[in-house]
Amino acid sequence: MIHKGLSDTRALLKREVANAEKMKKKYTFWNKLSLKCVIVGDTGAGKSSLGQRLSTKTFKKEYSPTLFDNFSATVCADGIPYHLSLFDTAGKEDFNKVRVLSYINCDVFLVCFSISDMTSLENVVEFWVPELRYYLPKAPFVLVGTQLDSRFKTPDIQVTETTTVSTKIGMEVANKIGASGYVEISSLTGEGIDDLTKEIVQAAKKDWEAKHASKACCASCEIV
Repeated sequence: MIHKGLSDTRALLKREVANAEKMKKKYTFWNKLSLKCVIVGDTGAGKSSLGQRLSTKTFKKEYSPTLFDNFSATVCADGIPYHLSLFDTAGKEDFNKVRVLSYINCDVFLVCFSISDMTSLENVVEFWVPELRYYLPKAPFVLVGTQLDSRFKTPDIQVTETTTVSTKIGMEVANKIGASGYVEISSLTGEGIDDLTKEIVQAAKKDWEAKHASKACCASCEIV
C-alpha cells in the first residue's frame, strides 16, 4: 500500500512538472522583460499584417479594417528574451477616442506607413506623430515603412515613382520627426522583421536608460 502511494505521488508529481513546462511554453512572457508596443498609422498601412507577422511569423492575405486587436510575441536581442505585447489600433478618425486609450503605458510606438502610398507618409508627419506627442510627449517611436515588396512592380501591384516612398525619403522623414529608428519591412516575405525587433528593443533600452539617469540625477541633487 505504501509502495502504491509513493508511485501515485511520483506520477502526480511528473504530471504537475509536465503541466508546468507546458504552461511556460504557452505563456512565454514568464521570466522575460515585457514591452508594450502600440501600432499606429493610416487604414490600409499594413498594421494588422505587421502584428500578425511579429506574433505568428505568418501573413494573412484577407484584409479587414481593425477597431482594436492585440498580439504577443517573444523576441531575442543580445541574448536576452523580451515579450512584446502588440496593440493594433484603428486608423480611421471615427475611432480617435477609442484608439488613444491603448496608448497608456506604451513603451514603444510603431508608426506605420505604406511604401507604396506617399500620402500615408505625409499623414505620419501631419497627424500621427503630433497625436503621439500630444498624449505621450517623451515616448520613443520607430518609423516603419510597410509593404516593402510593393516597391518592386508586379502585375497585381501598380506603383509609380511619384507614389512610392524611397529609402532615402523614409530616412529623411524619420530624422525630421525624431524617430528612434527607421525600418522597411514586408509582412508578406518577412524581410526586415528581425531588424524591426532590434530597433524596438534598442528604442526601449535607450528610453529606460534616460529615465534611470534622470532619476539618479534628481536623487543626487536632493542629497546635495
